[in-house]
Amino acid sequence: MTSTSMLQRMNEKIHKSFVGRLFQFEERKASFTTEFKAGCTTFLSMAYILAVNPRIMADSGGPCVVPDGGTIFSPEYEQCLVEIQQQYVTATALCSMMACFLMGFLANLPIALSTGMGLNAFFTYSVVGFRGTGNVSYQAAVTAVLIEGFIFLFLGIVGARYWLVKLIPEPIRIATPAGIGAFLAHIGFQSAEGLGVVVANIATAVTLGACPPESRTPIVAYDELCATQGICIPGSEYVCQGGVMTSARTWLGLVGLFITGVMLSYRRKSAFAVGILFVTFISWFRNTAVTYFPDTAEGDERFAFFSKVVSIQPVNLIVGQFTNNLSDVTIALITMLYVDFLDASGTLYGLAKSLEIVDSEGNFPRSRLAFSVDAVSAIIASCFGMSPVTAYIESASGVEVGGRTGLTAVFVGFYFFLAVFFAPLLASIPPWATGGTLVIVGSLMFRSLVDIKWSDPPHAITAFITVMLMPLTYSIAYGLIGGMMVWFSMQAVFFVLKKVFKIERYKAPHAFREVGMHEMKDLIKEAPGLEIVAQSMINQSNTREPMAGIDADSTDLTAHKDPQEDCAVGKQDDVESAVEKI
Repeated sequence: MTSTSMLQRMNEKIHKSFVGRLFQFEERKASFTTEFKAGCTTFLSMAYILAVNPRIMADSGGPCVVPDGGTIFSPEYEQCLVEIQQQYVTATALCSMMACFLMGFLANLPIALSTGMGLNAFFTYSVVGFRGTGNVSYQAAVTAVLIEGFIFLFLGIVGARYWLVKLIPEPIRIATPAGIGAFLAHIGFQSAEGLGVVVANIATAVTLGACPPESRTPIVAYDELCATQGICIPGSEYVCQGGVMTSARTWLGLVGLFITGVMLSYRRKSAFAVGILFVTFISWFRNTAVTYFPDTAEGDERFAFFSKVVSIQPVNLIVGQFTNNLSDVTIALITMLYVDFLDASGTLYGLAKSLEIVDSEGNFPRSRLAFSVDAVSAIIASCFGMSPVTAYIESASGVEVGGRTGLTAVFVGFYFFLAVFFAPLLASIPPWATGGTLVIVGSLMFRSLVDIKWSDPPHAITAFITVMLMPLTYSIAYGLIGGMMVWFSMQAVFFVLKKVFKIERYKAPHAFREVGMHEMKDLIKEAPGLEIVAQSMINQSNTREPMAGIDADSTDLTAHKDPQEDCAVGKQDDVESAVEKI
């Protein structure tokens, strides 16, 4: 018996078992092995959080106290930061594990959760401040996260959060997956969590990078603290002083991207996992140009932690850091509320849409439970002294592999459980190993733009603004806000012009082949004879070639006399007459 037949028999047995019924394998057309691969891929795509989040959270200073007569750079304070950073590895894994289990078993969605990257940076650098130099104490910020979680839980239980999401205009809902994809690709191209191809530039904001470490100059925040006291906070971004595209690590990451792309072309569902593991394994060798453990103090520290292989860190220093003094936390609470709401809601909806489980009214199964799980996850995170845990856009990589049910999230949760014990190994996956995966997943998510009505300016402009703002502002929330501002402003102007000045909005005619898929489906319902034409249009879209007998560059579409051809290439205003002919 071959291994393939054994796996097939196993899939069939599990399909009919309690597990298959619990996760609705029949309805979702899922299989156990595919869900397992999706879970592996999703975890590998977001495993970098085990290394990145502890560093960011430790920068807040956490519960560490400045010694008498000392500063935030005193040896005692530095030692405390080292201890809490290691504890944040365990806390990140535990919180992510519980959140993924809840999402998998309750909401049955292949969406993994962990500490939000933008939210943890906002928590540390904008609210608490670098090593506690902000206006809000660490304990007050953690308490704000707890309050935020309970507010979201109430909204999720009563369904208000879900209905608020449904108010998002159609072009924004359609463009959200593509915007998330652009955001993912932007992360994948950068250095902190990606390939390092795109770096900072003083004149143009960003430029081509991939320079070796010796050619990098870190960028610091020249604020009042830096100008007056010389405490200049370096960020993860840098400018290249030569050596562009000579970084061996970047080229290794690009090889991993290439391997993943080729395997995807042959429909290999393990493509993402293979690409990540290939780059990671090579990067673990010391004394090479691509090593994750260079001969520096930081590299030696990484290798010492990596060499432990199995290690369980306590969380006693960071658990239960709450306070009743919330006098300075109001603004931070409001800001985290709207940022987390829009980020999490946009991510959940975008991923649900990529699963093709969103109906024409914007509903998806167990949406109320999904939003409630996201809220409970934020509450759990606050108990461990962290910023909110939320739905992760990297889950799209698992969806692309074939994940369709909550079993994918359960597998991710299991890996986070192992991470509690094997944190030294899993925290040592280099960012250039996962960057290529983020770029490819981002490109695949652009498929949602096929439904945009590009010949309708309000529809097209709103979608474009939504997509572009997400990566450029490093925030899903700002993309949604920008898109909504454009859409509602234009609709308000149209309403005033129509009601006051009796001016109707001009709707530009456009080819039927440019109509969005939702509109096409509505037309098909009204005129069944259009099914043949619709299939031809789909075939044309797949092959990227003009229909037979049609000049793609020609604007003279009146020569076609056949009714079906009229429907396929005629102007939008002529569709009704074409339907009558059929």
